[in-house]
Amino acid sequence: MTENFIDVRGARLFFRSHGKGEALLFLHGVQGLPGWTKALERLARRFEVLAPDHPGFGQSDAPDRVDDVPDLAFFYLDVLDALADGRVHVVGHSLGGWIALEMAIRSTARMMSLTLVNAAGIRVEDVPRGDMFIGPASALGQLFFTDEAAATAWATEWQATPELQEAYDKNRYAAAKYTWQPRLYNPKLEKWLHRIDVPTHVIASAEDRLIPPPHAAALAAAIRGAERTVLPGCGHLVDIERPELLADTVSGFIARLRP
Repeated sequence: MTENFIDVRGARLFFRSHGKGEALLFLHGVQGLPGWTKALERLARRFEVLAPDHPGFGQSDAPDRVDDVPDLAFFYLDVLDALADGRVHVVGHSLGGWIALEMAIRSTARMMSLTLVNAAGIRVEDVPRGDMFIGPASALGQLFFTDEAAATAWATEWQATPELQEAYDKNRYAAAKYTWQPRLYNPKLEKWLHRIDVPTHVIASAEDRLIPPPHAAALAAAIRGAERTVLPGCGHLVDIERPELLADTVSGFIARLRP
């Protein structure tokens, strides 16, 4: 695994990369990435995985021009132009799924496929979402996981070093900036989902308390030809709780696209 920075119109974007094969851009969720995770490692067996820290998260800059998720979408379209080597498979989790949706309604010119995992971005009437900004930090494990041991290990990892502790706090601030109001969705997004014209896979965790599965059903219904998969026995942070299951589900969909 290598770590590097790229310059995107004057802003430094930190990203990790590893693997060989077709390029796969992994856009992380509201909590950021604590490092090179097991899910990324498994995906790297089949793809060249690129996993950036979003602007304002982790080691990436927080450019003044990026104020909201639509801005993040334009920023990442610039990133795809900067990477330049053909097209990529885009996999977005949570906040990253929302970013991927906003990218795809604007341009899919560099996208081979779109995978949305417990994606934020839309509101489903009469389906309440969880709120990661209200309540004690100890409640996050219950919001994000079904397995208590996985929740404990995740929380412990983020506190392992002063650098990770600082990144955790920075990520929370950035997540609030991008998702606070309206909370976790763009009221204008849903009416443009018909513009998405690449193969799309919508994945939901059966026990997701932050973005419940009906959100995935609504997305799949709104995106032409989208497939939908519900993963059993896992919560919102499925990439941490069930990394092998998620990676194999993502890889399987992309493999079915090949002639």
